[in-house]
Amino acid sequence: MRTLRADTDDRASLRSPGRRRRRGLIAGVVVLVLALAMPIPWLHVISDDPPGTAWRLDGRLEVNDTSIDPPGRWTWLAVGRPQLVGEWLWDQAVGTDDPPANLRDGPITRSPALSEPSAAAVGLRQAGRDVPLGLLVEARDPLVEGLPQSAIIAAIDGVQLTDRQAWEQARSGWEAEAGLPTSAHDANHQMTFSLRDGRTFVTDGGGLPYGQVTTLDLAPEGLSAGITFGITRWLPVDWFRELSLGSSHGSMVALTTYAHASGKDLAQGRHIAGTGGILGDGTITRIGGLEAKARAAHRAGAQVMLIPASQRYRLEDEHLPGMSLVPVETLEDAIRWLEQPVT
Repeated sequence: MRTLRADTDDRASLRSPGRRRRRGLIAGVVVLVLALAMPIPWLHVISDDPPGTAWRLDGRLEVNDTSIDPPGRWTWLAVGRPQLVGEWLWDQAVGTDDPPANLRDGPITRSPALSEPSAAAVGLRQAGRDVPLGLLVEARDPLVEGLPQSAIIAAIDGVQLTDRQAWEQARSGWEAEAGLPTSAHDANHQMTFSLRDGRTFVTDGGGLPYGQVTTLDLAPEGLSAGITFGITRWLPVDWFRELSLGSSHGSMVALTTYAHASGKDLAQGRHIAGTGGILGDGTITRIGGLEAKARAAHRAGAQVMLIPASQRYRLEDEHLPGMSLVPVETLEDAIRWLEQPVT
């Protein structure tokens, strides 16, 4: 018995290194697959037929550290997805004609850290709260040499861009100049604009000499707002809110904030989804990926989907039974429809 047990132990000891190697190999393959499937959160992919996703908003939106949770179910919508590590490595190896958007390089006016408090401020104003709004004007992609690649514009021709009214005043000034005959315009008009960092530039011709100019109505410094996702409440993910993620959920943030602040039961037992940017005066602005977002809302069981009125015709061919598509031009339109649904 002793000899037999010794022989068995010897054979087991000979097999154990091989087993350990196989287990190590399997573990290595698993780790590699998981690593290649990890998303890169600042690289955003939007394909020809991008996926849409629906995210719960009520109970996850916080305004000034207060959970916003009005009656009913409220959902905001997104489109596209992060690029995976494996896809990024493949693009680096073979190249690509359609690279993902790098959200670290986009306009800061599209960062949740600014756009979500702005949208919440609009909702509070609609509810009768005295919430002043400022303005952020961001210019990118200079059209002439010597200008910074990205700049925050503080003043134009002596007009301080403190709010949207001042912005419209500055714009009307250069648009009037642009109506002059070419010779008079080129010879007589120069634009002087100052940046938030104190630098001042003078350029010929009307209009800001940048290829992209975006604006955002700013919430006051004392107003905080943001969407939280369970475990992220305790993780250091503030950097993620600084990415240029987009502001197409602004209308739903404003609407949900209004419903909570006003105490009105706008949902009336319904599941409300929606998409659209929002300006300080409550105007709903156009967004991308509307078809994918509508399908995501339908999959999530939404009974009502609020969409920008200017894009209503994009969903004419979508078959979404059981879900009412409601085109709205303003936040007030959305509130009025929810209070008293109309055809």
